[in-house]
Amino acid sequence: MSSDPVILDVLASICKDALQLFERVKVVFDDKEERISNVCISKHFVYFVNREMNRLIEGRERLSYLDIERAVLDSSTKRFFLLELQPSSGSTWSGTRILIQSPHRELLMQKLALCWQAEIMYRLFQVKKFEVVKAALGEQLATIKNLTADQSDLIKVEPFRGYADNFSYRGYSFWLRKGFESTSGLKDGVFQNDEGWEVNYKAQPVVVPPGVRVMVQVDNEQLVMDLEKSRDGMDDLRSVAMEYQRSLTENLDQFYVVVSGQYLKKMNRTDDIASWDGWEFFVRSKEYAFACVLFRRQYIPPLCSTYQDIAVVVRCPAQGMTNDSCEVILDECHCIADSISSVYENVGIYKRPVQARLDTLHFTEDGYRWAEGQLGMVPVHRRVACRFVKSLVKILVNESALWDESIEHAEVFKDIAEMSDPLQVPQELISEAESLLQTSSDRLERRNAWAVRIARYFAFCVDGGILGERFTFPLLIQSLGRVSSDVDTSMKAVIDFLLHVKPRDDWKVNFFLEKEKSMSLVALSKDPENFSQFSFNDVIMRHLLSEGYVENELKKRPPGAGADYAEMLAQLLTNETVGLGLRTMVCRHILDMVGSQIHEDEEAKFEKAVKQLVPALVKVMNGANHILMSYATASLVNLSCGRANMKQLLVSHGVLSWCVKQLKIKHDELTLYTLFLLVNLTKTPHHRFIVVKEGGVPLLVDILTSSYQNLRKQRILAEVASVLGQLCNDPETRSLISESFPVVACLLWVNDAAQPNTKLKSKLLFALRQLCLLGQNKVKVGPHIIPVLLEELALASWAYEECATNLVLLLSSLASINTNAVLMQDQIDASLETCGFLKDGVPAKNNKLVNQLWPKVEALRIRIRDAKAAQGEF
Repeated sequence: MSSDPVILDVLASICKDALQLFERVKVVFDDKEERISNVCISKHFVYFVNREMNRLIEGRERLSYLDIERAVLDSSTKRFFLLELQPSSGSTWSGTRILIQSPHRELLMQKLALCWQAEIMYRLFQVKKFEVVKAALGEQLATIKNLTADQSDLIKVEPFRGYADNFSYRGYSFWLRKGFESTSGLKDGVFQNDEGWEVNYKAQPVVVPPGVRVMVQVDNEQLVMDLEKSRDGMDDLRSVAMEYQRSLTENLDQFYVVVSGQYLKKMNRTDDIASWDGWEFFVRSKEYAFACVLFRRQYIPPLCSTYQDIAVVVRCPAQGMTNDSCEVILDECHCIADSISSVYENVGIYKRPVQARLDTLHFTEDGYRWAEGQLGMVPVHRRVACRFVKSLVKILVNESALWDESIEHAEVFKDIAEMSDPLQVPQELISEAESLLQTSSDRLERRNAWAVRIARYFAFCVDGGILGERFTFPLLIQSLGRVSSDVDTSMKAVIDFLLHVKPRDDWKVNFFLEKEKSMSLVALSKDPENFSQFSFNDVIMRHLLSEGYVENELKKRPPGAGADYAEMLAQLLTNETVGLGLRTMVCRHILDMVGSQIHEDEEAKFEKAVKQLVPALVKVMNGANHILMSYATASLVNLSCGRANMKQLLVSHGVLSWCVKQLKIKHDELTLYTLFLLVNLTKTPHHRFIVVKEGGVPLLVDILTSSYQNLRKQRILAEVASVLGQLCNDPETRSLISESFPVVACLLWVNDAAQPNTKLKSKLLFALRQLCLLGQNKVKVGPHIIPVLLEELALASWAYEECATNLVLLLSSLASINTNAVLMQDQIDASLETCGFLKDGVPAKNNKLVNQLWPKVEALRIRIRDAKAAQGEF
């Protein structure tokens, strides 16, 4: 069933009526005429169009809703129903019943009933309900027995033990644990279990409390081609998940995210050929815990041109929940999400319309890959595209610019002739369409749109769509440095064609077809404002940027000939009309640029570029897309690492304030990069003062207290400990953290669970050492941690030098309290012997770690002896 506007227009021209939807079905008229037909629904009639979609079925052209008496649903299958007819006076229809086999029986019946009731009101001025009854038609009609003789749709996948499969919502069925019931009695996708249940998890019983609620949400189907037009990141499922998480938690006073990441669906109960992408997250608040899995189902049969977003949310009362309870709720959500599937089983593909879409190049790059992989279908122009690619390969092989010269003899190029000028191939393809456009009133716009689709498809074919990894667009760019000047000029013309710059939203101009108005990449980058006025192939632009092609081309221009490279990147990054994928790639490109080594003679040029890029990165930090914000923050991390002048530049742009605001966003990746940046920027007292003044301490403590028991977040915990440790360099902040927040207790808990000689352990020891500058903390920490530290000292080595250094410094700090020092006396020398510090009671020789730490170790041993003496022990 579909309401695709293009196909409906084609069918409407045959039916001479405006149509609402159509469905390809198997129809039997009066138990005699069996055929495959397209049932088309309009306001007043049901039309029957032949399978080829080129004419109405003779003698069965249309059926008035007034001729339908009632519908009988077959109770033994989900696909058959019978329309019982009573032709009204003046009706042209002959016959008394129509048997229809449809994979979308429920939706088709709903639409027929709605149109029937509307027609009765419109024509007869009566309000009636369409009569629908159920009966075992398969036992009464021989036709159904014949049609179902070789059907596999009666095979059923049974649910797991303790689960039921009688739950569905908006065309999707799923399994729920027994005890779940609809909360309202309506079909709203909300179910609740008021009994609770008990399961075994890690060989221990875990009780799930009553009141667990499951919410299933299904969005309307949308066209895949419209998805990429989104400029707010909705083409990326991760952005959709973050927005959904924000809407789910916007009314919660306090919450934290336990899990957030990609999810792989593990069940396909109905042999669905559509593509499923998933994302999951788990949120805990004071009142509830939320487990959520989001899916994007793309290339939905039968036309494979739409997508649909689906969310499964499990809400559980949070009171008394443990970590094991959280895992059980998350597993329950996984089970429900894995079981979700379309109620319309064995939906066939409408191959003719799908092939027509492929032939007119109305697919995305991922769509072409999916159609070839799942359906074995490719555009009719694939052979022409192979000719284009072979022409490029032949030129580069003749120039010895490709390492794999055998590529020109690939099987896909068999019996295909190359051309000396590759651009003649798309030009001929565009010219062939001229005869079809002669009578069109918008001929120019259609021709230009066709040229854009050809350029995009050829770009896909060049970028691995034909030869995979053997020949890609990056390989084409890399080969340019090994060709003659004539070939270089020819290849750059090909690149400009594949990039295909055109006025945004203006289809009356095509620069490729009107050479006098041509717009090359260099011309596009001359003025950064051009990116708002012109559109281009984002995928090709990403490759051109990542391979350094754009930068090299701009370097060839004379000084003052236009915007420089950094200014162009800044404009791309902040331009809202540029796609999220390209802007994300620009962020990653800047990340690589600022993270690479800079020669002294290029330092001035680098600083100039940075001054252009920093405002753009800060503007992105102030945006709404968490993914883009994460990459921008990561770029600033690389930029500020080891560069004092850059740190001051960032602080002058208010980066510290934005960092504190970003800590309020519960997004793991963004939080991690923000903490990295704070580690770089909190080295000086002034910068630390800004963080404290902006309210950074409570936010850092909130991250620590909400994550310290979640060892999935070890990287975040390590950086939180590092930032807290640096803030504790200031006595006022140290006292604030120690006296007003449970930081010490949390750090001790994490330290007990952390593995020795890891980054997490090193940062924890550093933070505890900073906090133990206060005497009361030494008394609190010492008895708990000293035995553990002495055991880990025995594992010290040069490979984990930072961890060993922080461990020795913490022991030295704790030893200033006599009772702590006495606790160390029995094991300190044994640990030093085990790790190689001491050999027969004297310092080991030729040991890097001993050479670096021995003065501190010796001072610690002296302090322990002094503590023993103070207690009268000698």
